[in-house]
Formats: sequence, structure tokens, C-alpha cells
Amino acid sequence: MSILKDQVVLVVDDETDLREMLVYELQNIGAKTLEAKNGKDAIGIVKNDKIDLIISDVRMPGGNGIEFLDETKKIDLNKPVFVFITAYSDNSREELHAHGVEGLFAKPFDLLNLLNSIEWFILPPNERYAVKPKDIAIEENIFILNEESAAQFQIGRGGALIPTGTTLLNAGAYIQFQIIFKSGEEISGIGEIIWNGAMNHNGEYCAGLEFKYFTDNTRAFAIKTLLNNKCLEYIPQRATKID
Repeated sequence: MSILKDQVVLVVDDETDLREMLVYELQNIGAKTLEAKNGKDAIGIVKNDKIDLIISDVRMPGGNGIEFLDETKKIDLNKPVFVFITAYSDNSREELHAHGVEGLFAKPFDLLNLLNSIEWFILPPNERYAVKPKDIAIEENIFILNEESAAQFQIGRGGALIPTGTTLLNAGAYIQFQIIFKSGEEISGIGEIIWNGAMNHNGEYCAGLEFKYFTDNTRAFAIKTLLNNKCLEYIPQRATKID
């Protein structure tokens, strides 16, 4: 049985065939669905219905996805989970996650991958971060970051902006990480590099890390840290973009 059973999913896209296909597939696994053809219509639905998850295009006439995302996050930062599907956007992954979007999938997307990913987002945090990602290559070296000495380090609602020194971590790579906070508390686990870029003009880099798994001994503190974080950004962006 899918975790999406009885979850209310709002599908927003001006492409009728794609929207109806997604609605059909979601209903097949037990989800309850609502649909809209643009952001303006969709925000009216969000204000009047209890929605668990939103799947939305970015570029739509009559109210685009960015405006819709912004209005949705003004109502509640964490619910509903918001996922973009897009063939093209004027905004980078870094900018979209900083706007608050939780997931981002390029069109044409793999349907099974999309469904598996949104099921992961719907899971309660204590379950979501308890299962190690499967069938992926993970960097053997542990990336260790100390908040006390890390320039530009920021933590968001689902990931972190991490300085990586002279190493440019590849987008899409999975790494083991350990983050030590000024309080002495730490979180460790596995994360995915979502984006990378220059941090300054001195050959130093940074990356957007999405948390995927927390170790047993740090999970409770990690989840508490994320839930207490009231910032808009799912993954924080750089203060200044060099590249």
C-alpha cells in the first residue's frame, strides 16, 4: 500500500494531458486529487482545502509556479510539501530551493522516480530520515564541517549550504557528512549534493546539501533542528553568486 493513500495531492499544470496523466496515476495508488491549470486557480484551492502535497509546473500562463509557491509558503512553511516539475525555468535549482520548494524534477521525468520521491517527502521525519538511500554510490570520505570555523554555513528546513574549500563536489553525488555545531551537538548521515558553485574569487567552493539520512545517535537532534527552523529556504543559497 502506498504512503500516498488518502493523501490529498494538488496537481497544477497548463498541459492538460500531463495533468490528467498524473491525476490518473496518483488515484491508482489511492491518493485523493485536485487539479488546476495555473497558479492563480491553485492558490484559491490551497486556501480552501487541506492539501498534503502539491505537484506544480513552473512556467504557466495565468499565474506561474513561483508566485504560487511564494503564496503557499506564506500560509505554512512545511505543509503542503511542494514539488516542481518543469522543462525550463528562469530560476536555478539553488534559487528554487531558496524559495522554499522541497522537490524539483525536470520534464520529461521518470514517473516511478517521481512517485517514490514524493512518497519519501510525505513520510513523517522520524521515518523519512531513518532509512539509508539504496543502490547509490556514496563517497567513502566523511565530509566534516565545524560551524565554529565554517564561513557561510547555513542550515535550512531540509538541507544546508556548506563551504567545501577548494573541492568542487559534483551535483548529484551522495556524501557522508558530519556537522558539529557551536553547542557541541552534532548531526551526521548521508546527503545529496543538489547544486555547487564558487563561494568567492579565491578558488573556494560551496554546495547545497539535501539531508537524506541521519544516524541513529544524531537523528532526534537533527529532526528537532529542522522542525525548529522557521526560515523559508529548504536549502539556503549563497549570499552572493560568483558564477
